[in-house]
Parts: sequence; structure tokens; C-alpha cells
Amino acid sequence: MIALVAVLLANADGQSGITLSRLLSARADRRVTTAIVFAAFAVNAAVAAIAGQVANRMIGQGVVALLVAAALLSAAAALVWRMKPARDDAGRANESPPMLAGRMLIAQFGDRSHFLIGALAATSAAGQWAMAGGIVGWTLAMLPFLAFGPALAERRAARVLRWISAAILMLWALRTGLGAFGLIG
Repeated sequence: MIALVAVLLANADGQSGITLSRLLSARADRRVTTAIVFAAFAVNAAVAAIAGQVANRMIGQGVVALLVAAALLSAAAALVWRMKPARDDAGRANESPPMLAGRMLIAQFGDRSHFLIGALAATSAAGQWAMAGGIVGWTLAMLPFLAFGPALAERRAARVLRWISAAILMLWALRTGLGAFGLIG
């Protein structure tokens, strides 16, 4: 549940939903494209969860808490530092499905959601639950942008939601970081 909330908040800017929405409008094979994007996210989430489980066995919980705080802070920074998604729809429209799959695997590798999934998996060695929660959170964050299109991100309510999500992530990171040093219980 924690991974679901963290990944949902981290993706409040809708970058993944906007990217998928643009891909679906540029390509004729909508089902295959959707399956490729979801599979690429799931594969990267599985890698992050396995890395988190390995980290759980190798490092102490204080260091893991600092890792979680860093993941939360980087997700908040990504929300505040607004970047427009790259528009390469023309090149992707004619790309073969295996090439698109490779591109999506590489493009999603190490993004904020996967960093969060890995860090949260390291807290309890329950990587499968962190991965599942991350996938559900990522999907829920994408739904409004898939339903209403990329223009939704420019609306005032979406910007306010993005800033509120960043503030929640920053407070969560601060609390986790202070807890790692034993300053709060």
C-alpha cells in the first residue's frame, strides 16, 4: 500500500500518461502499444524490487531509511522541476513493436517510480508487494491523462495537485530522514 501511494504521488504530473496518450494517438496498434508500455514498466519494477530485496539483506535499516528519503526527495524534485516530455511521435509511429519495447525498457529504466519501488522493497524485503503497489499506483496516476488527454496537465487543478503531491513527498522524506537518524520516533 505504501508503494502504491508513493508511486501515485510521484507520478502526479502525468508524464507517463502523457507519453502513453501521445503514443496511442500516433500508432495504429493501440493494444500492442499499451501492452508494451505496461510490460516495460513491470519488467523495470521487477528489477527494482529484486534490487531492493538484495539491498535489504546487505545494508542496515538506517541506511535503507535514508535511501527511501532520497527516493522520496528525488520524486518530489521531479514533480517541482517540470519538464515537457520529448515529442518523438513521428519516429515512434512507424517503429516496429520490438524496437518500441526496447526503447520503452530503456526509457523507463531508473525513473522515479522504480527508484521508489526499489527503496520501499528494501525496507521489508517484500519486493513483490512493492512491485505490485507500484504498478497499481503508476496505472492510477496515468488514468486521468489517458482519459482526458495531455492537455489535462496544463490545467490549474492539475498544477495544484502536482505541487501538493510534491509537498507531501517532501514532508514524508523529511520525516523518514529524521527517523533514520533517530531524531523523531
